[in-house]
Amino acid sequence: MRRLSLISFVPFISLARLTSSLFIAFYLITSLPRVFYPYDLDFIEDSMLMQSIRIADGQPVFVAPNAEFMPHVYMPLYSFIGGMLIKVMGASFVPMRLLSFGATLITAILIFVIAQRETQEKWIGFACAALFLGGYRITGFWYELARVDSLFVMLLMIGMMIGLRAQSAPRLLAAAAVMTLAFFTKQTAVVFAGALALYLFFNIRWRVCWFVIPFGALVGITILILNAMTDGWFWYHTFTIAGGDPIELGRVINYVFVDVLWSMGGLSAILIVALSRVHAGGLCFVLPRFQSLAHWLVAIFAAFIVSGVGRSSVGGNVNNLMPVYAFLCLSPMVFVGAKHASPLRTAFIASAVILQFILGAYNPLRYIPTPTMRESGDRLVKRIAATNGEVLVMMHPYYAMLAGKQPSAQIAALWYGRARGTTSLPDDFVKRIQNHYYSMIISDESLFEIEDTELQSLLSANYVKTMIIDESESPPAPVGMLVQPKVIYVPKK
Repeated sequence: MRRLSLISFVPFISLARLTSSLFIAFYLITSLPRVFYPYDLDFIEDSMLMQSIRIADGQPVFVAPNAEFMPHVYMPLYSFIGGMLIKVMGASFVPMRLLSFGATLITAILIFVIAQRETQEKWIGFACAALFLGGYRITGFWYELARVDSLFVMLLMIGMMIGLRAQSAPRLLAAAAVMTLAFFTKQTAVVFAGALALYLFFNIRWRVCWFVIPFGALVGITILILNAMTDGWFWYHTFTIAGGDPIELGRVINYVFVDVLWSMGGLSAILIVALSRVHAGGLCFVLPRFQSLAHWLVAIFAAFIVSGVGRSSVGGNVNNLMPVYAFLCLSPMVFVGAKHASPLRTAFIASAVILQFILGAYNPLRYIPTPTMRESGDRLVKRIAATNGEVLVMMHPYYAMLAGKQPSAQIAALWYGRARGTTSLPDDFVKRIQNHYYSMIISDESLFEIEDTELQSLLSANYVKTMIIDESESPPAPVGMLVQPKVIYVPKK
């Protein structure tokens, strides 16, 4: 009877494997052309690239807001690695996208290794890894873009993989080192470090100092050095400005019920059913059935908090969902536990996995850059190159650089670094506009431009709109907030 019941559930596993393979193929088909697309797919890519180019050229990054450059609020590790790659491969999006693409694939491999090792079920490991790649649409199509998120998630996964089972001093020191790297990729890694420290304290008591003290020392000393080297601007950009985004209750509710319980419904269902088997008084830390996998619940909880903070902050886009989605992909492993799953539990897991893939379904052809997009970017670069004098491309400084012009600070980064446009524009930027330094200004008419009253007043007093840019010269940056060049300003005579 047991053999018959096992055979009867084989189609569920086969369908889950087939769907997993399909979504891995979807990701590779979609992402590889995007890696080698020469223009920005997300406007933040543009400013991140300019930041890494400055590092490659040996120029300072954390500086006072000025007309030439404005850094992002992200920590410097991703930009530093990008700068080193640019030194070798040349200035383009490709080196930084390859970094993110590689980090994404490594994260998928890590998820496979973790899930297969803990459950001794290869199909579970394969499904968990494929689920991560299958979350491409749910997390906003950011996996391989020139942004910090993929590297951040990879380092978190490595850090928790090392730290959650750490007993010896060398392993704890290694976890501290990796978590430090994660912190200098994105500040919210401190939540993971805190959750890991708390878990380790309950399990190994004061040996946790081998993790806490090195992590605190590495982070604290590095911050002090960077702050001293930049006359305080490092702290201003990465903490004062980065910490200024308020959290809205409506966004919290949307995060919990729409992002997690709905968009990640298959994975959330698996985790909720697994947790429902834990009695209220004997949390998973002491129940033998859950003892071997309790630590991954700590990681999932930390990811839930980190993604919630990012997504619930004003302006928090869906890229913030990457940590919680990545760690939720381990939910099938947590549900199975260290023992082989019964046929009924196997059917439930496979069904939930398939459901999650359905929730994340997309048409790859819609998200691959088209020849028309590439041609419109080429034409815009030619127009800029043909213009006498300097050109300010407010949202895409890399276009100016490609055309042989001097790139300027991206207006979105400048807006954000001015506490969301509430402080004054830099004096040198104002003088450039007043003195007609730019022969042409290209605007996307994004909210960063049209809602900045000081910028609009400055432009209207010194420049005039001359034309609407034709679609054939207006390459879109479709990921996240859609922007594309729309109007041209020239100096008033």
